Amino acid sequence: MSESDAPRRLGKYFRGSLTVSEENAAGEAAPPDPLDLVAMARAGLNYLRGNPEPARHHECRFALGPLGIPCHYPEWVRPNEYGYDPISLGDTDSRMEWQYRHMRLIAGETDACPVERAVRERVLGYLRDDGFAWINPSAYTGRPEKGYYVGTWTTAKALVTLTDIYRHDGDAAARRRARKVFEALRRLAQWDGDRTWYMGIAPWRDGQWLLANWCEQHGRNYPFIVEPLVHYGEGCDDPEALDLARAFTEGFLAGSQPDMGSQRIDPESGAYTGHVHLHTHGIWGVAHLGTLTSNKRYLDWARRAYEFTVACGTDHGWYPEFIPQQEYRTEVCVVGDMISLGVWLAQGVSPSYWDHVERTVRNTLARSQFFLTDAFVDLFRRIHSHRPGLEVEQALRELRRLEGGFVAQANFDDWVSYPGNPALGAPGTANNGIHMMGCCPPEGLRAVWEAWRWAVQDERDEVRVNLALSREHPAARVVAWKPEDGGYEVTPLRAGRFLLRPPAWATREGVVLSRNGAACPVSWSGPENAYVLCPQVERGEILRISWPVPCFTQTFTPSSIKDRDERVSFDWIGPQVVRIHPKGKHLPMFG
Repeated sequence: MSESDAPRRLGKYFRGSLTVSEENAAGEAAPPDPLDLVAMARAGLNYLRGNPEPARHHECRFALGPLGIPCHYPEWVRPNEYGYDPISLGDTDSRMEWQYRHMRLIAGETDACPVERAVRERVLGYLRDDGFAWINPSAYTGRPEKGYYVGTWTTAKALVTLTDIYRHDGDAAARRRARKVFEALRRLAQWDGDRTWYMGIAPWRDGQWLLANWCEQHGRNYPFIVEPLVHYGEGCDDPEALDLARAFTEGFLAGSQPDMGSQRIDPESGAYTGHVHLHTHGIWGVAHLGTLTSNKRYLDWARRAYEFTVACGTDHGWYPEFIPQQEYRTEVCVVGDMISLGVWLAQGVSPSYWDHVERTVRNTLARSQFFLTDAFVDLFRRIHSHRPGLEVEQALRELRRLEGGFVAQANFDDWVSYPGNPALGAPGTANNGIHMMGCCPPEGLRAVWEAWRWAVQDERDEVRVNLALSREHPAARVVAWKPEDGGYEVTPLRAGRFLLRPPAWATREGVVLSRNGAACPVSWSGPENAYVLCPQVERGEILRISWPVPCFTQTFTPSSIKDRDERVSFDWIGPQVVRIHPKGKHLPMFG
């Protein structure tokens, strides 16, 4: 790619003004990439095991603010008869339960620990004989509530839990129970001809949807139902679930759910307003179903909404919490959804979406994982310098239990996105400076799972390497190089046809392939001819693919805050951001 061609080519994949400073030629071998999905998963297990409180029957913690003392301070709904942290009930715990098994599979651990078993018991304990999860609905409304309601969100997440118990453990009783949960969810469906809907995530009781406080909006957003139905339908071989998933999807596309207003996704542009995570959590299942059934209508609808969300964020995997919003803040729940969406769009629409997945993992996800870094500890001690030293050190020891979770709401280049609300170090989820609400860490871990699961794809007749991320897979060992070196090495662990994908933005004439150290002609194959073909590969061969890496600066005005004209610059080396201007003031994430 010549210097004059570079901005034009990169402009197909990156927005704004692009200034290319240089391009590194493709190499032959390079040091390994330090990004380690297995290490991220092991750290995630520390968080998953450290979050629940054994003294409170392993109630999970939502209201986390790691710069505060104490770090756990339920402020929005105070402790009551239903729980110490009522917003966690039926949401934080349900999200966390999914990820224990996923992180163990990545880390190579076979057995569930007592904490995992206790959280699973808690989540399945919400289910009653009618098949529904009955919960105190503060997680849905964000205010104190009396009594118990059906939570379709919690019920649908339990459906996934039961499906995974059956799929991985072969527990026939779990499959029967999953069928009962599915039948309950189907009974509550509101029909519009052949289409169906719920009132968003609103709790239900006695024929009424609770459209109060948060659910004044959330009950008029999309329900989380299509992905659980597809997951159950595939995992338990129940075609009726896929039929219901189609009916909900047709309801999404036709606008069957009433009173959504501008939260409804525009079918032509993909535009919407409101809480992004509830949109992307719903869209995820539509992309999955569209890929599974090769339904172009479903994929086009999901793609447009996905692209609109990207357009309101950045190209490195930062997506807004709300559209529009008051300040630049992401939400790791959205990051997890966008990676799941990207995985299905890459398979159903275009392999170029794998680049979105990698950039999001590399730049936002990995840099949002919470650790007691030197910079964090220095800031923590400084803002609490008026407290006794023993109290500060005890608070830091308590925070070790949360390492491996995720900062929920970073801005472009800072973990601290609430610097004066009211002051750094004040107790409370949104008061201390760093938002770490308990819904987000398990969704960040879901993103780790998705990247690990799909980095290498073993089909019957071929093995595809989709992501330039290191991965020990039964079919191949992939060692990715540092992003600035542009490439990876593959050791096949079985014979067959291998497809190796370089980034879509890489100039094709610069891609280099070698087998056992000998240069080979580059032949393109696979979907959209996006992969380099290695035919008749023998077990134990060494395959290397590399590509030129551009160094460039991208400048544009983010659009998630209405009428704010603030240009932001991102310095890139290939898929990795190395600096952002303006730089974060407190705990910068880049450069």
